[in-house]
Amino acid sequence: MVAKTHIKLIFSIYGDVFNLNEFTELVGISPTACWNKGDLIKNNKKEKKRLESAWEYSINNIDTIYFEEISDEYVKLFIDKVDKILVFSENNKLTIKFDIVLEIVKDNGVVMSFNRNFLAIVNKLDAEIEVDTYILD
Repeated sequence: MVAKTHIKLIFSIYGDVFNLNEFTELVGISPTACWNKGDLIKNNKKEKKRLESAWEYSINNIDTIYFEEISDEYVKLFIDKVDKILVFSENNKLTIKFDIVLEIVKDNGVVMSFNRNFLAIVNKLDAEIEVDTYILD
């Protein structure tokens, strides 16, 4: 089996306590993961609890070297929901973040291009961007 380069993008909104179902109804998109503050963290040997509530949506591991292919999907999904998300976030004192996870096959590369449409959403939501990189053999 030949390893392939993958890019994953996760949109998350998180904070102390907020109504996850209300947010899901507001955006009309089902989360790929969500949890409430105080929930036990699954697959953790110690009984650790979540320190915050979170709602996440991710497009998982698309076989591509072009970040723009994934970010364009997010723009299509969220562009008409940005104002609603912003108001909800401000009313609930939440933080918004885009996590980019790069799984790069050794000696290959990834093209990280942030187009204007994606940056406009990030900017309007006052969101953070975090990039995690993993090199695969």
